[in-house]
Amino acid sequence: MQRVRFCDDAGWQPKLTGKNALRSWLQERGSLTARLKRQYADFSVQLAREAWRKPHLDETHLLRLPRATHAWVREVWLVGDGQPRVFAHSVIARTDLRGPWYGLRKIGRLPLGTALFANPEVTRGVLHFRQLNASHPLHKALSASFPVSRQQRLWARRSLFCLGRHHLLVTEVFLPSMLQHP
Repeated sequence: MQRVRFCDDAGWQPKLTGKNALRSWLQERGSLTARLKRQYADFSVQLAREAWRKPHLDETHLLRLPRATHAWVREVWLVGDGQPRVFAHSVIARTDLRGPWYGLRKIGRLPLGTALFANPEVTRGVLHFRQLNASHPLHKALSASFPVSRQQRLWARRSLFCLGRHHLLVTEVFLPSMLQHP
């Protein structure tokens, strides 16, 4: 996949610095879904929620959306050996959901990564990383249904996937259980 660059001003960085027990997972350029399937014999996707919602402010900036607009937001748990390992959050604008991305609204519990990496026309942008604290909207979203301490900072990565002129932003938050298999 080719690299697509995007501007980011919300604390996301294009490089990991210092020691990080999750480095190999965070920097994985291939399909995270495929790697999780190799790591865990019992892998599944559990749909947390999907709906038309207002994206987070930094997401509207990246997707070049007006602030008040709604986008299709899908959140899932990537589960390995019966335990949530990754919280995945995807955002696609209404206009980008037409055409080649049309079917994404109906994938349900199917892994998004499988669909993205199976299509050679899909390009992936640069990975960006950051630690999420309890005030970050994604930390709040996952802690609403997953027991994580407010003091627990969680590593996340995100990238923009493109299919022609259509964009999809995917953010993956790595849960503490991932430290069992670095």
